[in-house]
Amino acid sequence: MCTVSWLLANDGYQVFFNRDEQKGRALAYSPKYFNDVGVKYLMPVDPVGGGSWIAMNQAGLSICLLNYYQQKPPEKKLISRGLLVKSLVSNTSLTKIRSALKTLPLQRYAAFTLLVFPSHLTAQTGCVYAVRWDGNELTTVTAVSPMVSSSVALTEVTNYREDHHNSILLQHPIIFSGEGCNDDLEMKESAALADVERVEENIIELTNQRCIEDRNSLALTRFHASHEPTPSYLSVCMHREDAHTVSFTHLIASRKQLRMNYVCGCPCSSKQHQSFALYPQRETYVEVV
Repeated sequence: MCTVSWLLANDGYQVFFNRDEQKGRALAYSPKYFNDVGVKYLMPVDPVGGGSWIAMNQAGLSICLLNYYQQKPPEKKLISRGLLVKSLVSNTSLTKIRSALKTLPLQRYAAFTLLVFPSHLTAQTGCVYAVRWDGNELTTVTAVSPMVSSSVALTEVTNYREDHHNSILLQHPIIFSGEGCNDDLEMKESAALADVERVEENIIELTNQRCIEDRNSLALTRFHASHEPTPSYLSVCMHREDAHTVSFTHLIASRKQLRMNYVCGCPCSSKQHQSFALYPQRETYVEVV
């Protein structure tokens, strides 16, 4: 299982990603800097396949990968799906991503859903681009936050997390209002901010390092640290006997900063937080999709 959600604002976007894995799988390496054909990018690395599930480049383009478990894998030797992210993230525009996808041997990959957040994505410009490979055909799908992958009870899990996500939006109407991506927001104490459970308070502090300044980030980070209705296969911070949430990644792409905040371990309890920055080198044009 994995869950990704996002926030669009006037000056850019944010992405929030819970990665869920089997308990016996090796922990991923923390985000590292790479340089491919002159393009710098950041991504955590899966030691099993050598790829990743999330990455951001210095142009401000980000990629997320969700496994699509509902399609039976091809009966042939496969390439790790995480290598898709690594092979695509050096592209600095959505046009280049689309061209690159046409050249990849997709028949060698198990089914997946790929999300691309273009360099100049804002609340007013562009959109989140999503494609799904089912083992036979690559099709465009509608990207609606949140998106979920699950090997167990996909429909039930998706419906529950969508409802929980929407209930949070109703409680925090500032979200998606275009008021910023962690930039120039003053600390304002309120009942909504003060009444935060200890677990959520820990993860917010780890993620933002600003003592809950940004209510937009607060709402979605609380969603990703949530144990509603109980710590289980339904909760976004997922706990099953055989699997659990193993990391939380928060991307910030705005005019002023490109940042990847990474929590290694379950977001409800881990203290292993790291923050990485890229120097923005954006295209001189705005790509409208």
